[in-house]
Amino acid sequence: MTSRMSTLIEDVTILQGTDFNVIKNGWLSVDKGTIQGLGETEPPRQPSKTFDGKGLLALPGLIDAHIHLGDAAARDLGNGCTLRELVHPIHGLKTKLLNEAPKGLLSEAIDQTTKAMLASGITAFADFREGGAEGVRYMRKNARAGQRGLILGRPNYYFPEDKIESDKNLPYDVIDDLKETLQISDGLGVSGPNEYTNTSLHTISDLAKSYCKQVAIHVAESELSQKFSLDHFGMTEVARVLSHMTPGFMVHLTNATRNDLDLVAERKVPIVCCPQANASLGLGVPPILELLKREVTVALGTDNVMLNEPDMFSEMNYVSKLLRAEHRNPAAITPRDVLKMATANAAKAVGLAESGSLEVGKKADIVFLNLNHPNLAFSHDPVASIVHRAQRDNIACVMIEGEIRHGLLKQA
Repeated sequence: MTSRMSTLIEDVTILQGTDFNVIKNGWLSVDKGTIQGLGETEPPRQPSKTFDGKGLLALPGLIDAHIHLGDAAARDLGNGCTLRELVHPIHGLKTKLLNEAPKGLLSEAIDQTTKAMLASGITAFADFREGGAEGVRYMRKNARAGQRGLILGRPNYYFPEDKIESDKNLPYDVIDDLKETLQISDGLGVSGPNEYTNTSLHTISDLAKSYCKQVAIHVAESELSQKFSLDHFGMTEVARVLSHMTPGFMVHLTNATRNDLDLVAERKVPIVCCPQANASLGLGVPPILELLKREVTVALGTDNVMLNEPDMFSEMNYVSKLLRAEHRNPAAITPRDVLKMATANAAKAVGLAESGSLEVGKKADIVFLNLNHPNLAFSHDPVASIVHRAQRDNIACVMIEGEIRHGLLKQA
């Protein structure tokens, strides 16, 4: 592991900026955790340590914009179950298993998974964490691979269905715990609107705002959840959330209506889509192209580790080919659009403005791929090859804030 000193990587191929302009035989200068310079000409000065980047491609660190790391100990639990059977916060299989699992098992699963994520080029993630303040503390203690992990807590309470239409607020002790949660978390990640009354949605949103923290929420993931909202409140989940909350971002929208998409665009709410997890549960395909047409910021997440491995290369490959097949158009979406959803868009969505692209002043969160590996060699389009071919084994090095956290670089 290298210390945070002035560093130069020479003779490296760089994907520059949010358009991923390709710089061949370029250089990257890093100091105090940030990118100080990059380009094709000679670097302005000789740094303390120089590395040889020949044969390597530098891209921004990948950001998993939505994950449930706490479920890493329940991989492939309930295969073939519905969303409600599997993850309902009161009586789902996941809730039962995690309540009964030994703490040591959960800790080991979280630790191993975050290390695997790092080795897969994921330098930041946004985790939705159950259990109120205690759950946030537990995640901070065990997710220690080195990424910037945004831990989003939630109220440790869910309203039963027969109370959902009442004007009841969260119990006082739950509100007290929620305040503590906001003090130690990066914000709130709510399970969904159908577990809360209108009054409690207002409370959750207002409390987050009072602590200057963001609130995110799962919305319109399934047809059944949309139907529940319409039956009980006379409006879709998206419309209800936007009537009672000010979300920093929303997750899924897999079964959103056209009017829902228009509302999201009007309010400029970023959306995190999780195509592989939705497919695993048979929920449909997120309306990514419709959102992009409305100039909505769209990011990608791998969602629940029960369902899907946190591998952003796999997620990008899947969504690119899925959308081309769904729309019967090989140009339905560009590789640049897809890579942006896993980097710059994800950074914008979850509030990591200092990350997401290789530009001067940004955090030096960088993944270096070996272009000499057989699946990347002879590429005519590096961005397309990243989206459609790259995999964990191609990674030579992962740098977070200028510090090598995985792999190595060859010293010049």
